[in-house]
Amino acid sequence: MSETKGFVEHLLSLVPQAHSAAVQQAASNLVLDGVAVAALGSCEPGPRILGDMAVATEPAPVATLIGRGARDSGPEAARANGASMHVLDYEPMWNPANHSLSTVLPGLLALVEMRARGGVEARPDAPPLSGQSLLAALALGIETQARLRIASGQYEPGHLTFHPPGVVGPLGSAVACGYLLGLDADDLVNAVGIAASRAGAIQANAGSMTKALHCGQATASGLESALMASRGFTADADALAPPRGYAAAFFGASYSAQLLTASTPTMHIVDPGPATKFYPSQYGTHFVITAALAAREKMPPRATIRSVRIIGPYMPYVDRPNPRTGLAGKFSFQYTAAAALLDGRVGVDSFTDERRFAPDMVALLPRFIIDGDPKRSGRWHEMRVDVQVELEDGRKLEGMCDGPPGSWGHRAEPERLVNKARDCLNHVLPAARVDSIIATANRVSELDGDGVLAFIGDLAFDAPTEGHA
Repeated sequence: MSETKGFVEHLLSLVPQAHSAAVQQAASNLVLDGVAVAALGSCEPGPRILGDMAVATEPAPVATLIGRGARDSGPEAARANGASMHVLDYEPMWNPANHSLSTVLPGLLALVEMRARGGVEARPDAPPLSGQSLLAALALGIETQARLRIASGQYEPGHLTFHPPGVVGPLGSAVACGYLLGLDADDLVNAVGIAASRAGAIQANAGSMTKALHCGQATASGLESALMASRGFTADADALAPPRGYAAAFFGASYSAQLLTASTPTMHIVDPGPATKFYPSQYGTHFVITAALAAREKMPPRATIRSVRIIGPYMPYVDRPNPRTGLAGKFSFQYTAAAALLDGRVGVDSFTDERRFAPDMVALLPRFIIDGDPKRSGRWHEMRVDVQVELEDGRKLEGMCDGPPGSWGHRAEPERLVNKARDCLNHVLPAARVDSIIATANRVSELDGDGVLAFIGDLAFDAPTEGHA
């Protein structure tokens, strides 16, 4: 059996687990988090541009554009919605590092509408349109990405050449959408092979609008790959395998094919599951934000900061002492720590250009020193960051973080997850509609096809173009 076929058959063997109560609950939580973040993210310039371009093409109006009073073709809606779901850097994080939600859920939402409105014909043995099927497909897409990331052997940030969601996201989306279309193992092999040739995303675009496009493009490419395979479009029978396949191209010598089909107690959506984000920034910065907030609690009122030292693993990716924009500040240890120290909080409005170039921020950023400790791990579950603040009067204050709120060792209470979603939705919708979306998201597994369609339809609204500001 080919490597790709073995992987696909193993994923299909997990379908019964994907319908278990634990997996369905975990997936339901992710749906609420994802659509709430996407609703707020739809206000941002990048997703607005993608939405404008999509509407201008006048495609068959099949799938909902979140935050727009319009529909679009399935792939175009998935692309724009995926960007909306990721643009704030507020979606959950996974271990090894990846963005597995925005790369799968938007494609599935579009496909549900395509199936329901006659935009695509599913196979006779496809699962019925329902909340349970949607959640099971989401779990399979996340599982696909988790196994690829583990098999890659690229765990430390310094080992990454490409942005992970652009590499594994198209394949996760292809498997999830392929399952919802009722593709058999042979057709899923083709879908994965097609998606493998549409993968890739460069790290240089982190801190720009294009980073969110990595996720939007991944979910759209996976959807298109599954649709192509369903019509008979073919790929190499073992597109994953070395020496000329996907694994060699993206992972090289660190790749271990055996890990693709390794036995696990449960699906990755449950164990280790996601880390919920409570700050809208790159996940490594959550450690420095938490440590800086702990140090700030010890600061006397109106204290002046002389210097700040950040001690953590060597992570040049987030060593950005002078971010060019507020958006780029999401990927800066220095900027996020400064926001925490100056404001006592880090939220969506912390990353506007207005906040980035405010006088107090401009004055504090040059006072940072980063000590990269080569003995410290950059893997999320092993990471520790210390922030040392020296005041003008000579006093020294410290804060430490070995796991931010919502992380694997610091799980968030369900109420906090709902509050995050409510906060995002309250920026763009009236309270009654917010309550309706939250209530429906919490019972997705109980919905029939019409109920899922109605839930997606609630996400069609005209979001303010000014965004969170």
